Amino acid sequence: MRRLSLPLFFQFLVFLLVKLLEAALCALPERAANALGRFLGRLGYVLFPDRRKAAIENLTIAFGKEKSRDWIVRTALKSFEHLGLLGVEFFRIRQWSEEEMASHILLKGKEAFDLAMLPGNDGIVLLNSHFGCFEVSAATIKHLGVRLNLVMTPLKNPFISRYMFTRAGKHTGIRTFPHKGVVKEMISRLHQGEMLACLADQRGDAERGIFVNYFGTPAPANEVFAKMAIEGKARILPLCTYRLEDGRYQSIFGEEIHLHLTGDARQDLINVSQQFHDKFEEWIRLDPTQAFWVQRKWRRKQSRRRKKLAKTLQSKPA
Repeated sequence: MRRLSLPLFFQFLVFLLVKLLEAALCALPERAANALGRFLGRLGYVLFPDRRKAAIENLTIAFGKEKSRDWIVRTALKSFEHLGLLGVEFFRIRQWSEEEMASHILLKGKEAFDLAMLPGNDGIVLLNSHFGCFEVSAATIKHLGVRLNLVMTPLKNPFISRYMFTRAGKHTGIRTFPHKGVVKEMISRLHQGEMLACLADQRGDAERGIFVNYFGTPAPANEVFAKMAIEGKARILPLCTYRLEDGRYQSIFGEEIHLHLTGDARQDLINVSQQFHDKFEEWIRLDPTQAFWVQRKWRRKQSRRRKKLAKTLQSKPA
């Protein structure tokens, strides 16, 4: 029998704590579970100053010319409450019956979805982002009985990551894939007429030079999502889900996005990435408190190694 290393053992303990939290949240009444989620979000706002600083920095870049400092700070706090609620939804949504899904999720724009799902050979990219309740978006797809491929980013904890990758269940028709090393396979599946779902607002590598105009400021975009859509010759169907004040969720299937292609490979990656981010910005403006502000979208925090290198370069004589 293989022995767990000490770091792996602690990761397993964290996984057990997560499972314990899941059991507790699922046992609570919905209102109590949501109250606990908001509390945990506020606690995170206090306990993780680096994430709090990132959220305020991102909001300042996005809304600094439109909103006051007080609005930005309040929105940052509410966005942490939103993260706490996302954690509650992640666990509880797996327990929903078909009746509960039907009562919790309001569908809008299903005509566009039905049109895109007409028989044909075209693959479909179901475009999503870290706005709103993306776990509920996945539940919407499950509720509609759609078969799709879902690209996810694995977590550092292997036990929790494995749990996340198998949470949909084999019976749902949702297949999960890690985001690294799957581009060619996803393009091939799109050519075969399959559906791909992805959170396409992830930050790109600034050194690759694929930038988009995002809230009026250049932001590095991860061009891999545009690449899969273009080379997979896919139809693009946007889907976002956000929380309503009465506790229900609004899922919106947007009209198909028609790609603006020029024949220049690099320029096409930029143009399509821009089309995607225009849609993401439109969604965030519906309710900025439900956006994922804790990760730096526009610029990364300088690492200790880079700080040391910068000081070294500054100290050298010209």
